[in-house]
Amino acid sequence: MNKHFLLVACSLLAVGCADHYDGKESWSPKVQNATLTSPEASKITVTPSADGSTMTIAWPVVYGAGGYSVALYNVNDPSNPTEVKTATVDGCSITANREEDTNYSLKIRTLGNTKYNNSEAQEQTEYLFNTFLPTYAEIPEGDLKAWFEQNPIPEDNRSHLCYDLTPGGHYTVSGKIDFGGHQVSLRSSSKANNANITMEAGAYFNTFAGFTLKYLNIDAEATNKPLVTFSDEPDDSIKNRIGTAGYYFIMDPVVIQGCNITKLGASIVASNSTKYNVRVVSINNTVVQLDKTLPAATSGAFVYMKSGYITDFTIKNSTVYSKERSECFFIQHAGRPKDVSNEEQRYVSIVNCTLANIAYGKNFCDYHNGQTTYHYTLKNTIVQDCGKANFLTGLNKGQGSDNPSWDVNNNTCWRDGSDASASQTGIKNPGLWLTADPEIDPAADDFTPAAAQQEAGQGDPRWLSGPAA
Repeated sequence: MNKHFLLVACSLLAVGCADHYDGKESWSPKVQNATLTSPEASKITVTPSADGSTMTIAWPVVYGAGGYSVALYNVNDPSNPTEVKTATVDGCSITANREEDTNYSLKIRTLGNTKYNNSEAQEQTEYLFNTFLPTYAEIPEGDLKAWFEQNPIPEDNRSHLCYDLTPGGHYTVSGKIDFGGHQVSLRSSSKANNANITMEAGAYFNTFAGFTLKYLNIDAEATNKPLVTFSDEPDDSIKNRIGTAGYYFIMDPVVIQGCNITKLGASIVASNSTKYNVRVVSINNTVVQLDKTLPAATSGAFVYMKSGYITDFTIKNSTVYSKERSECFFIQHAGRPKDVSNEEQRYVSIVNCTLANIAYGKNFCDYHNGQTTYHYTLKNTIVQDCGKANFLTGLNKGQGSDNPSWDVNNNTCWRDGSDASASQTGIKNPGLWLTADPEIDPAADDFTPAAAQQEAGQGDPRWLSGPAA
């Protein structure tokens, strides 16, 4: 192609998308004295950033335009759109915050240009898009175990398979569902309307791969099994991915997000004697009610790894509680990073959470302590009747050591009806602890905090100003 042609073409595009036409160029657009049209929806593109936190929305230039009026909305609830960003744009793109599993509506109108007597577009363009993982299959209401038996996952399909459940629909799980080495997501297809799952006696999800539960109400009263169990017979293809100590590695995340789980009588995730390293377990925007009898069930911990460990455990914007004081550990591991490699790290992060009646009278967590490769984060969290008096060092099995790294600030620790902040010692910087009664009542399922915690932004955000994102 002629180089001079390329130069002219690029110049035309640059002027069409320039912030302002400054009158210094001899060029003038071909489009003059016209009513403009808005950009075509089919030519709009959305590109997420590398970490998925933002996105760039771009559209083709409309020649002769004086700019664009742009409005981006979250339309998870179509009857109540939430504004994400509005702007008058001289260029051909905007950058906006991005949330996963969200429906968006972009409305864009081409503005007129008085210099060339061009009028704005009479109609705006609406472009609908979403950030959901593509659906692999839709499952009608009924027994999920029976459905998967009738519709088995093809053995050679190793992509991330997302199954959509009907928003507000009702499902049962009549027994063990074994996903093997397939990475699976089960979700309501509406972020604003959870599907309902009743776990029947002996029911649980079994896997040796990444696994996700999203936007579900789960009634676990009838089963004494952990909700998610890592298989006793994983494939050797995931063995010794790091090191040679015989660990089986689940590299893709295990995620529980936007769920309400009631009367959980065993662990939320658990493994037995197989040595697992699960790289990421994330619990976000979720409420879990533990059954007080949990220690008498298959394990005595909310998160239980009998012979292994989790590299990065994060819980945020969530509430975990028992109506009565429970003696279950929050996390119990038997494995440790240095079993795998001297370079291995391990993280426990609790951020913007409300925790009540867990591990009362014992260390909050039970595993090898005092390791320099351990990292703890505790921020913006309300802790009531959890762990021993020194809840903080209970994260490190009771050892007040500076060997791990600590990031602690803006928390409340309330025990036996009084402030326990003075007992939160043993590390160099325990951060700020509020001394006011948080005034939550787990027995009544009431977690709306007192004014001091409200002002400090402590606890699960859903109790402050609606459901967390």
